[in-house]
Amino acid sequence: MDDAAVVKVFTMLRLLAFMVLLYLGLGWLAERYVTRPDSKVKAFFRLLCGPVTRPIARMMPSGSGERRVLAVSMGVVAGVWIVLIFFTEALQGR
Repeated sequence: MDDAAVVKVFTMLRLLAFMVLLYLGLGWLAERYVTRPDSKVKAFFRLLCGPVTRPIARMMPSGSGERRVLAVSMGVVAGVWIVLIFFTEALQGR
């Protein structure tokens, strides 16, 4: 793969990480402000964020709340996003 293709792949991964970060943030807001435990909004965001939050929840102590799991997941994804930014900028020579 040439450098331009690698930069494009890292740029796409950056976009994906940013989108996941936004969805996790929306899920966190839904958990925080929607008060009904059987809310369809909460169920939607739990389903949407599940592929990211389930592996993180397995690494956390049992009994961790959904908001805590979402917050830790947001931290992990934000870290990945920042690392991808640094790699992309380094490949572009900036």
